[in-house]
Amino acid sequence: MSTLLITKLHKPAVPPKRVLRPSLIQHLNEGLESGQQVILVSAPAGFGKTTCISDWVDTLEMPFAWLSLDSGDDDPGRFFTYLIAALQNIDLEIGAEIEGILRAGQLPPEDILSTTLVNDILKVKQRFLLVLDDLQMVQDASILRGLETLIANPPESLYLVLLTREDPSLPLARLRANNQLTEVRAGNLRFTSLETEQYLNVVMGLSLSADDIQALEEKTEGWAAGLHLAGLSIRGRRSPSEFIAKLSGSQRFILNYLTEEVLNQQSDDIQQFLLETSILDKLSDELCNAVTGRTDSHDLLEKLFSANLFLIPLDEEGHWYRYHQLFVDLLQDRLKTLQKDQTIELHQRASQWYRQKGFVSEAIQHALDAEDYTTAVHLIESHAMDMLMQWHLKTVEGWMQSIPQEWTAQSPQANLTFAWMYLMRSNHERAFPYLERLGALFANPQANAKQADLSLQARWLALQSMLLNAQGQQAASLQACQAALELAPKDDNQLQGMIYLSLANTYQQMNDYDRAVEAYQKLIQLGQMAGNSVSELIGVSGLALLALQHGQYHFAFDLVTQGIQRIQRAGALPPISTAVYGELAVIHYQWHQLEQAHTYFQRAIQVSTLSGYSDAELYYGVILSRLSQIQGDLASAAKKIQKAVDLMQVEAPAAVREEVLAQQVRIYLAQDNLAAAEMLLKNQGVPLPAPSREDTRASVLLKISSLRVLLYRAQRKHELDNLESGLALANQLVEQLLQGQYIPPALETLLIRAQLQAALGDSQASQADYVQALKLGEPEGFISIFVEEGPSVAEALSGLLKQANREFVDADYVQRILDAFPVDKSSESESKPEPVSIQESLIVPLSKRELEILQLIDEGLSNQEITERLVITLHTVKKHSSNIYAKLGVSSRTQAVARARQLGLL
Repeated sequence: MSTLLITKLHKPAVPPKRVLRPSLIQHLNEGLESGQQVILVSAPAGFGKTTCISDWVDTLEMPFAWLSLDSGDDDPGRFFTYLIAALQNIDLEIGAEIEGILRAGQLPPEDILSTTLVNDILKVKQRFLLVLDDLQMVQDASILRGLETLIANPPESLYLVLLTREDPSLPLARLRANNQLTEVRAGNLRFTSLETEQYLNVVMGLSLSADDIQALEEKTEGWAAGLHLAGLSIRGRRSPSEFIAKLSGSQRFILNYLTEEVLNQQSDDIQQFLLETSILDKLSDELCNAVTGRTDSHDLLEKLFSANLFLIPLDEEGHWYRYHQLFVDLLQDRLKTLQKDQTIELHQRASQWYRQKGFVSEAIQHALDAEDYTTAVHLIESHAMDMLMQWHLKTVEGWMQSIPQEWTAQSPQANLTFAWMYLMRSNHERAFPYLERLGALFANPQANAKQADLSLQARWLALQSMLLNAQGQQAASLQACQAALELAPKDDNQLQGMIYLSLANTYQQMNDYDRAVEAYQKLIQLGQMAGNSVSELIGVSGLALLALQHGQYHFAFDLVTQGIQRIQRAGALPPISTAVYGELAVIHYQWHQLEQAHTYFQRAIQVSTLSGYSDAELYYGVILSRLSQIQGDLASAAKKIQKAVDLMQVEAPAAVREEVLAQQVRIYLAQDNLAAAEMLLKNQGVPLPAPSREDTRASVLLKISSLRVLLYRAQRKHELDNLESGLALANQLVEQLLQGQYIPPALETLLIRAQLQAALGDSQASQADYVQALKLGEPEGFISIFVEEGPSVAEALSGLLKQANREFVDADYVQRILDAFPVDKSSESESKPEPVSIQESLIVPLSKRELEILQLIDEGLSNQEITERLVITLHTVKKHSSNIYAKLGVSSRTQAVARARQLGLL
């Protein structure tokens, strides 16, 4: 955690300026005891709000988190990052998920963010205070809505203390009406006569008469800042009474007058130091030395603190301070009036110091204050992308607005940054102008060396290729990628990764499987070399999805398992994590490991929700519906798919929409609601009873859904008239899908075609389809795709096992599928297929692959030797070995071989 962040999370170590009156302590304590969970301390500057609450929390035996806000915190990404950091001083688990998302460069939706924080705080059993100091600095509507959610649903453990100069836009009236608000106002904070006398004569060491004290109290109206400045001004005067008598006017006038008096009492050296350092939000001796050119700032800061000159320490060690805001405002006004030209140089020195120390935001802000646009643009070009990826969008936009347009318009890196930001969020329309401007910059023969930088042009071409691919111009996208590769430096792994990502997406759109795989593998390698976990995970997820589409489930399993290990090591949760968790869930689902599938689906949905992307939540809602349906809970399945339908928006990707629609058809048919299923398909432009071979309007998924409608009519209504056209469509789909090696939809279509053949009475053709489906499914362990088809498939598979000659099917594989079908409890003894596996003594039989590995273990091969013999990964060997031990009820290789010999398996 950086030093500057620590100062934000630390309760200011304010010196004791007054003894809190018992009535004020009692008022605050009564609020706690009565369960008023919001404490509002609202008063103008200089009334001692921070001092009051700082002193009060020290009297409590209750933990607290303190967050001091400034103008830079009016940015959702920055505010919630700091808020979570503060809350984690209470419990490290608070906001842990959100922190992972923020660290990965994503800001969760405000409702999800605040709700998740509330849920995390609910788990904290002990009461604690969260103090937000200088809340008036926050005006962003999304931040205030997040705080409103926190206030509207306060966990019992949380007491929120808001220190502000003005009432925030929060539901204070409702809190008052519900007796949930403790209020401390200026009237509560004003010094009484007794406190004024004690403060001036005891704390400040003055010897004022009762009349002088009463006069000061009346003129300042008990205003702490005014009394403090008056006390400083009176020190050393021969006639305090005369000075007090002349003091009159408004608070602002008195403040200006007293500040001038206090400054004039200081030596020229001290005045110069105060003025020069007033440009700084925070002060340390090293920073002050850099700005002023002095070497004695440490001694001066200690002297100013000892003199009580409105210097507030920000840590207990005395390394960092700040001036009171009223004091610094007047110092800055005087600095601009007396030494306007020097102010620019002071800001430049501050910018240089912050830059050397790695505090980029502060360096940029001081460069902007100095109107040093050369430095500001250079820093923004170098760091804006990182800031954007940390979701500090408002901060970056504020910087850009502070720079004259002619500076940003001519900055290739600035244009690249914004183009990349919009492309990553699929906002192609907003990205286009920046890419177009870049094209004009690079085409300009007068371009300077910076604009002609080859890596910049390569980045531009990479982004161009992404835009072209999204627009369906794959050939042009491929050309842009190739041109980018020729220009990109070979050692720029991040840029190379960007190009290979676009290449992979383009080849995938072109159905060039082998080249897409190569591009994804290169992206993963480059992400690892660059230490860029997000780039690596994008490659892992893309390649795993490609593998799943082609039915390569073991390969995909190894990929996503490694990806999840990478996520856990990094401690960040980029949005792409949802895809990795979801892909692992799909694998477990198809392997009929339903408990694991459910766990990973829920994790995927959690990350998706936190990241603010509904597409993944929609897709996993579909699979969760199928998961409930396969477990026999039709009501839950219908509820989950309806939730996905309700979430689905017009802009949802076509593939996701079609998955939702296809599952809707499954549910309608399971509910015997044929009319709804047919109406849904007709509304999507799918001709019924079945699309013709020439009909290209319907997608593969919706064509398969139309086959399901035909099958329902044949099985439930015995309507066979249109089955021939359905078989023609099924034949076309099987041929098309197998040619492209899209195994899962090919399997699904084969199983439907087998049932259609059976309905027509062609048992031989039906059996051939089942055999082909089994041969396709066995190598990768598909199970659930068979179970989804219901009892007719179970009956057909059971029939295959009962035949005398079963050499054409793997009996163990078929038995595993049959064992996965839900059992009808009422007729279990009648309907359960008779076990025919030779492994009769095993509860769960060994698969063909497990038997193969068991044989190699018996031969004495090591795990590594088995991987080389079978051309599979070491992880896969270990996984199969673990399954073998579990099924045989043993714990070692020797025991496994002995048990297998007893069973006659070897």
